[in-house]
Amino acid sequence: MEYTELADYPLPAGKLTEWVPAIADDSAWQLDDRGVSFTHEDHCSRGNDGSWIGTVFEIHRRYDVDVMRRTIESYIARHEAFRTRVERDDATGRWHRFTVPADAVRVHDRQEQRTRNESQVFEHLESWFADVVSPTLWPHFVMATVVPAAHVAASAPQQDKFLVIFAADHSVMDAYSQIYAINEIDRLYAQALDGTDPQLPEVGSYVDFSADERMLGESLTDDHDAVVAWERFLAVDSGRFPAFPLPLNAADGSAPTDLATRQSSVSSWLLTHEQVEKFNAACRTAGQNMQSGIMAAFALVNARLTGESTFRTIMPMHTRHAEQWAASVGWYVGILPTEIRLENASTFAEAIECAATASTQYKGLASVPYSRVASLLGSTEIPRFVVSYIDLRFLPDGDKWQARKGRALRSECHAENEVYFWVNRTLQGLNISARFPSSDVSTTNVHRFITEFVSVLTTVIDEPAEAMDTLVEAVGAGRD
Repeated sequence: MEYTELADYPLPAGKLTEWVPAIADDSAWQLDDRGVSFTHEDHCSRGNDGSWIGTVFEIHRRYDVDVMRRTIESYIARHEAFRTRVERDDATGRWHRFTVPADAVRVHDRQEQRTRNESQVFEHLESWFADVVSPTLWPHFVMATVVPAAHVAASAPQQDKFLVIFAADHSVMDAYSQIYAINEIDRLYAQALDGTDPQLPEVGSYVDFSADERMLGESLTDDHDAVVAWERFLAVDSGRFPAFPLPLNAADGSAPTDLATRQSSVSSWLLTHEQVEKFNAACRTAGQNMQSGIMAAFALVNARLTGESTFRTIMPMHTRHAEQWAASVGWYVGILPTEIRLENASTFAEAIECAATASTQYKGLASVPYSRVASLLGSTEIPRFVVSYIDLRFLPDGDKWQARKGRALRSECHAENEVYFWVNRTLQGLNISARFPSSDVSTTNVHRFITEFVSVLTTVIDEPAEAMDTLVEAVGAGRD
């Protein structure tokens, strides 16, 4: 499973249909006293119109317009996150929530009469998603289908495959929601098409989760352990989040500006399934899990390229800690400060132990809404360097993603000082996706970082345990 921009996906030529949720009677919206999460509130306050996340995949079944409509309505009915919106009271500054029942939502289709080529399909979707997706305007979720051109002609055989692409605001969806959707929408479509039992689990409401998170955030005070921990972590960079350890702009290494420049992206498969199994075995032999191994590898790359023994970054962590949230659509994500000190580590086993120790240093902080912490600290800073690791092997129908051409999507991003790495373990192997500033310096250094990351991983895989000290002996060897 890759995580890329829509521009990197090979869209087909074909006949496009937009699918848009609507409320027939605005009086169906009811004021809801369940609190808006601090994360959601901060997202809305910053203004993120046109920024979206989503998914694209194929459904390998006969295309039917009425079946597709019922599928989307069933999907929206299952997840209350799609049936809620927020408004800000200009007088008080408070955000208020409104919700509608499932039976108030209808989905309208807008069918294109002409067949578009590949570029036209992309340009239309890119523009449409950017225009309609907003954290403060409903609907927060829209979808499109593309029936491939080869099947549009009247003489073509019965269509048994079509493309689904949707976009949603981040306030109602996270990475797990994006990926779960492939299995869920496909099964709901099969149910609407021929009555197949979808065998989907009951799900809780993200609106309920948000209310609980709101109460947790409101209980925080300046001297709460979580607030103090974040304050100390950020103080290392004078109140800012950690930065990518290599220069992103001029050769003199001066601090990047905050100009909103278009970011570049890359997605690459790093290891095969067999290689991942060997790397995981090395992590287990060292007494740790693969997440600690991945983070140890990043820390070793940092040490090799900068000579610094301490690696600092931010890790997104899911907050789906109850069964009812496992398959629920919503923004179940917190952030974790991460600081790995290699110190005197001389083997991979010792490096991975340092990474495991780092994961316990701030244990539990991801469950505390950082946006509330930031308000208590008087900070408006946002993460600059982020590393995400997700094991996707056990998600439903994961063995079918490749055949369905499934991919998680994000909209284009504008930032001059942000570097994000998403490392995903799947049944096919290990993939890394990244976004970074569009400049020669940043592009060179991000690719350099990824290349060194692969070198560390393959050394762990290929070298005998007694030779693992070469990983640390190389510290500083890559510096200019």
